[in-house]
Amino acid sequence: MLDLIVKNGKVVSPDSITEEDIWIKDGKIVGRVNRDSFSKKTKKVIDAEGRYVIPGGIDTHSHIGQLPGEGNYRPQSMQENYITESQTALMGGITTALNYIFTQKSFKEVFSDYQGKNEKYSAIDLIYHGSLMNDTHLNEIEDYIKMGLKSFKIFLPYKGKEAEKLGGLSSLNDGQIIKAFELLKKHDGLPIVHAENPELIDYYMKKKQDRSRQDIAAWEMTRPAITEGEAVSKIIYFAEKVDTKVAIAHVSSAMAVEAIEKANNEIILETCPHYLSLTVESDLNSLGKVSPPIRKQKDQDRLWEAIEKKEKVMIGSDHNSWQKRHKQELWGGLAGLPGNCFIIPILYSEGVIKRNLSIKDIVRVNSYMPAKIFDVYPVKGTLQVGSIADLVIMDTGISKYIGADQLPSITDYHPYEDYEFKAWPNTVVKKGKTVVENEQLLID
Repeated sequence: MLDLIVKNGKVVSPDSITEEDIWIKDGKIVGRVNRDSFSKKTKKVIDAEGRYVIPGGIDTHSHIGQLPGEGNYRPQSMQENYITESQTALMGGITTALNYIFTQKSFKEVFSDYQGKNEKYSAIDLIYHGSLMNDTHLNEIEDYIKMGLKSFKIFLPYKGKEAEKLGGLSSLNDGQIIKAFELLKKHDGLPIVHAENPELIDYYMKKKQDRSRQDIAAWEMTRPAITEGEAVSKIIYFAEKVDTKVAIAHVSSAMAVEAIEKANNEIILETCPHYLSLTVESDLNSLGKVSPPIRKQKDQDRLWEAIEKKEKVMIGSDHNSWQKRHKQELWGGLAGLPGNCFIIPILYSEGVIKRNLSIKDIVRVNSYMPAKIFDVYPVKGTLQVGSIADLVIMDTGISKYIGADQLPSITDYHPYEDYEFKAWPNTVVKKGKTVVENEQLLID
């Protein structure tokens, strides 16, 4: 007796699209058979009706549980944020996320608490990234690797008041970065770098800041592409000298893409749905503030070229669940956007419909490659026999608008409220259980 059969689907991998039925038992895929080959007893059947069936998405850059400020400035408890934001991800077909922990403390003090909240409150599977922000973190890297943390954020741009507003982030100096690279290479960890040059940002802020403007083009002028391109080039140089792999987080500019593509060693490019769909012409004002900033059309086009031709590309939402009240004024408001449910719909609408990519490319950058990079393949990232039964049945060829009030998220806005989606998850299966059906969330 099977638990579930998903029949009449077009099953997508990075290499193929096949017309098969998927058999599921005890949360795993136990069979893939030709349509109508023979019947099998099952508790439930879902008819995909010729739709694409893809692996559950893996969001490589998530901030579930990270909340702004204290008291009335904080809209939820951490536990509530795990619930609302993970459910929102699920509605967009994301079944796994790489979620950041930011702390100045030793991770030995906090990691078990984060794991407990994940197990108790999250509707999706969370794998944690750590962060390296001080000498204590650097000296304890080996311990963190043994605990199960295998990837670590390194900041370049944050200091002073901006760092305080984002929860006390801090950047490493160049010597600490080299040390981190050496230690992570030794223990097979992955550095993930937020690459923006803080001195150049200071320079352009003094030169270009116009407080009378609230548009995102004004924000981009104070953090132009050179601030990212120079920082990426430096990080690549350090990585080459240490001979280590490195990932560049939330790449936004053509300049950064070109530096990555010229590199001699393994550089993983991560980008986000907002850089792939929005430009400085988008009418978002202060609500569109994010770091690195949303850029020009030429930058967006260059990112799509990288997705099409570069092997090691992954997609992260950089999801921040700030509310409008946290972003009312461009220069003083918080940077960061919600977006964890929009990764797959944006990839399809922008990539497949507008740029003639294949849905196989979506599976490659949003499921297969993240699973390979973070060492969870083939348990995740694929619909092979033996894999966990996380899958998404897509509605395509549609025209759909999504309001913030249609999502479980605490956010009361999102940057795509006027965006016409050409695809959206119809059904989501998580570990063999139907959790979204006909676009409706089935869990509390």
